[in-house]
Amino acid sequence: MKLWQRFCLWPLSFFLLIFLGTGVLLIEQNTRQVFELNLNQLSEEQKSITEGLNWYIYTSSVRDSRRGIGKTNGYIREYMEIRPRIRGVYYLLAEAGENTQEVYSSLELELPVMPLGEVTYTPQYKKLQYGEKYFLRLSSLFTLPYQTYEATCFMDITDFVQNRGRQYRYFFGLFFVTAAVLAVGMYGISRHLTKSVRLLTESIRKIGSGNYTELVEVRGNDEISELAARYNEMAQAVEDKVSALEKTTEEQRRFIDNFSHELRTPLTAVVGYADLLRSADLDPDTSQELGERIFKQGKRIEKLSELMLQLVFLEHHSFELIPCDLREVVMEAETILHPSVQKAQMKLIVQVPGEPVMVRAERELLLTLLGNLTDNARKASNVGDTIRISIRREAGEAIVEIEDEGEGIPEGEQDKVFETFYMVDKVRSRRNDGVGLGLSICSDIVKIHHARLELVSRVKVGTKFTIIFPMLQS
Repeated sequence: MKLWQRFCLWPLSFFLLIFLGTGVLLIEQNTRQVFELNLNQLSEEQKSITEGLNWYIYTSSVRDSRRGIGKTNGYIREYMEIRPRIRGVYYLLAEAGENTQEVYSSLELELPVMPLGEVTYTPQYKKLQYGEKYFLRLSSLFTLPYQTYEATCFMDITDFVQNRGRQYRYFFGLFFVTAAVLAVGMYGISRHLTKSVRLLTESIRKIGSGNYTELVEVRGNDEISELAARYNEMAQAVEDKVSALEKTTEEQRRFIDNFSHELRTPLTAVVGYADLLRSADLDPDTSQELGERIFKQGKRIEKLSELMLQLVFLEHHSFELIPCDLREVVMEAETILHPSVQKAQMKLIVQVPGEPVMVRAERELLLTLLGNLTDNARKASNVGDTIRISIRREAGEAIVEIEDEGEGIPEGEQDKVFETFYMVDKVRSRRNDGVGLGLSICSDIVKIHHARLELVSRVKVGTKFTIIFPMLQS
């Protein structure tokens, strides 16, 4: 059963059940009250008759100074004839004994009476049906001088019974009309309430078909609207994850392509030079030159494999970060990097503050980070340019800047420089033994230290890398 059908049928069934039960209860309650009123009226009438007979017989006997059963029956008939009658009420008075003798009767129909042995002094009632008419019978014994009598009163309750039937017919007519109106109303309401659910279902179907941009329009502030809003958040998160996955897949594909290309180039050169050495009769100088070229390409392959291992190591290894003074790391990096910078006929200027700059770090990784960024600056610079490394503190953060005066990076290329094997100027990078992995390694090292790496560059002006560490508080 669909949700809108449940919203329609369950409340409708519950309401109609309550409505039906309440209606029947009210009708029966009203019927019982009217019946009890009639029974009380008949009981009071019977009581009034017995009391009236006692009073009438006493006064009449005093007046007539006569006694006797026959005379008593005459007094009964006299009293019943002069007593005002209630419309729809009939009386039957008879002597109680082995030989029951009717004393007085106002019955117009032959209505059944209780067997004599079952009549008691406690009034007993019963509902009777005679043809199309209904009667209420009340029977009891009462005592007059010298004799016990049976009093039976009948009340015509045909109107009462028929009125109960009319009430039920009217109620069930109202019940079915109400059910029809409510069914139409609940159908419209349930369809309206579940509209968002249907839209959600359709959107989920579209997402299952690959359309991850599908969103649901949110209206109102009810629970379904909140569900739609949460669904939109989920759909957006799924879209973001899928986009990220597609981006990662594309990066992995590009990584494999680039790695294959970077590996194939030196291998092709090595195979070509080796084949030339093997098949040609070369003079010693040419053989020496080919050997040097093979060695150089072999070193390139070795460097590529080392950097690849370093990338894998960074991704799958956990590091213990300990308190470390950035000044000491930078000064040690200067000692290591100064010869290569000087050999390239460039200047390396390092500026550090007088006070310690403490961060949590892995010292060897920091040296690799500074080495790669400085080496990248050297490869991008020209003879006579200056490379600057500086440290400063700002708002609880330690900031390291590596700035060069080199060729710079075009704005459209700056977001890609941290990808593996990406090189802005491939000819220049290969000439300087670059393979496009240095900045990718730097990005991983920065993430390990919970730091940030920012890049600002202008073509023909230079590039500045900024590393922002959370500074260790004293």
